[in-house]
Amino acid sequence: MKKLLTVLAACAMAMGLTACSSTPKENTTTPTPEGSTAPVVESFAAEYEMVGTTSAGLPKNDTFVFEGETTDGIITKLNFDIIRNKGLEGEYSKKDIMGYQMNVSDAAVTKIGDGFELTNLGINGYETKFGQYMITAQCKELTDTTTFKDLTIVNYTGEQLNMEDSLMIYQYLANEAKIQLTEETPVKDLLAIFDLYKDGAFVEGTKRVSFAGFNGGRSYGEQIDAIADYILANNMTLEQVYEMFKTVNQQSEPIEDRDTVTGATIAFVGDFQRMVYVAIHGELFEGVTTHSTAEGVTKVEVVTQGYAGEIETHVSFDDSTKKITAISVRDDQETDTVGGLLTAEGSEFIQKLIDNQEALDSVDVVAGATKTSNGMIKAVQFAVEYYNGL
Repeated sequence: MKKLLTVLAACAMAMGLTACSSTPKENTTTPTPEGSTAPVVESFAAEYEMVGTTSAGLPKNDTFVFEGETTDGIITKLNFDIIRNKGLEGEYSKKDIMGYQMNVSDAAVTKIGDGFELTNLGINGYETKFGQYMITAQCKELTDTTTFKDLTIVNYTGEQLNMEDSLMIYQYLANEAKIQLTEETPVKDLLAIFDLYKDGAFVEGTKRVSFAGFNGGRSYGEQIDAIADYILANNMTLEQVYEMFKTVNQQSEPIEDRDTVTGATIAFVGDFQRMVYVAIHGELFEGVTTHSTAEGVTKVEVVTQGYAGEIETHVSFDDSTKKITAISVRDDQETDTVGGLLTAEGSEFIQKLIDNQEALDSVDVVAGATKTSNGMIKAVQFAVEYYNGL
């Protein structure tokens, strides 16, 4: 499905989330007279909440809001937002440019006596050489003659960057002013992007701006709006959006190879998919879908929620011993090098589930793949309960 939709790729959504809940959709239909050819207008509304911890170990929740109207099944109005800590102190929308540090740059100029100091010229984004980067630059004495080579530039570990790498990273910011960045570029030209240099003088203050990143996507909020605009411009149905979020921009693909949506570099992990599922069906489904019996073996098929979306697990029971003899995952979108290691045929984790089928609570989740682990454990629990009730 390479370039299924158009340009772009890239950056992972927040990780470390461990639980989810949803609120039922609201679905109302505008009545039409019998025999009328007037369009059918329906409203939809869903909230999907992810609860867990930040990378710094702090509690958080992200509430995905997806609401609007369809006309004859086509989405014609859409509000798509992601709200951090909804209903709690510190609530904010990730559509706010201050809400998420991706494809954004911060500048801070401080007046010191009769002069100025560049206390920060930070930049956050993605580049193939570095992956996700967080870079800062400083200069103690900031003057009209200060050039780029006068800056002290370090990454988040405190390691100083060489000039070649520094120029490559800060070129993303320089593009906003159509500047070809060199060692001799005046720093005042970069600060003019922030309005911290104007009318021939430095201005004390701090400001954040967004820039076009590795594949064109800008700040996180602008990317969310780009996704909503894409959905509306392409006359998509809820089912088509669900399929797009299920199959496009999955984490298991290398960033540069992911299918993408114009203007957005967000990787569509399972949160997006589940959000639209709730809008369509009112709540998430987890449980047994069907079973079949052949040659003394009963196979129970179960759907649970993993990290990147639904996991379809087949659990096979020997009808003579009533024991699980095999577990296989037939459909998942888990990251190949993380959750995908658990769902792979004959994986060590699958063998642990078989070996501990009578004490599933004793199976430890795998660090870094908590959602995948929990989804697979839950699938076997569903299967055992269902099989015992046959």
